[in-house]
Amino acid sequence: MNKIVFLDIDGTLYCDGIGIPDSALRAVDQLIKNGCKAVLCTGRAYGMVPESYMELGFHGMIAAAGAHVICGGKELCNDQISDENLHKVIDYGRENGIGIILEGVKGSYYDPNNQDEHYLKVVERLRQTTTPHIYPLEQAEKVNKWTYHHMDPGAKKFVEEMTENTMTGIIHKEVDSVEFIPAGLNKATGIRMVLDHFKIDRKDSYAFGDSANDIEMLNYVQYGVAMGNAVPELLRQAEYKTEPADKDGLALGLKRLGLIG
Repeated sequence: MNKIVFLDIDGTLYCDGIGIPDSALRAVDQLIKNGCKAVLCTGRAYGMVPESYMELGFHGMIAAAGAHVICGGKELCNDQISDENLHKVIDYGRENGIGIILEGVKGSYYDPNNQDEHYLKVVERLRQTTTPHIYPLEQAEKVNKWTYHHMDPGAKKFVEEMTENTMTGIIHKEVDSVEFIPAGLNKATGIRMVLDHFKIDRKDSYAFGDSANDIEMLNYVQYGVAMGNAVPELLRQAEYKTEPADKDGLALGLKRLGLIG
């Protein structure tokens, strides 16, 4: 079966409070045994994805919302923020009381001086749901993207211009944050690289997602499936839909598409 499936992690493969549901684990295993390629396609940077996820048999990973692409151990893309822009990002966030999370190849980075209650919850969630690799901002290196938490969305354009438009912001209203990724890159551009690498036709591509940074991905593949727990703007656009992630949504969606039994 020369088909390929791209899976978001948070809210699609992984559920808060549950982890990866047993039904999803079985579905991924069966998908791969059926001869399909399976690739993670996540907003998480590479250093924020537990090694155990790749041990499930995935053939590659599109990380950092398209800024870092790896297939079969080969790096197809790794776009990183310049040191100059990194300093600007940190200074602006601190001066405006914004919670900063930098996301990169080796892990994530936070501001230990920021004691805002909302921000502390964000950091604690990172510790619980990603990897132990969480360090102070001053140790940041090989950063692909960042997220500003509790930020006025109206300032997005200013921040983009501050980085000389090398970064593009994605507003996540449901969690009160703005995610900044390298301009011109997204999950869809990562998918195109992976399809070229494996020489798989776009008509044989599938994707499952739930967030605002999944919009390009679901629109690009032949079969884009929104999880039942997806944000409203994604649900409005998606041609295909399935149940929420914690209600066996991934397994049921793959079954309806004929990819697993």
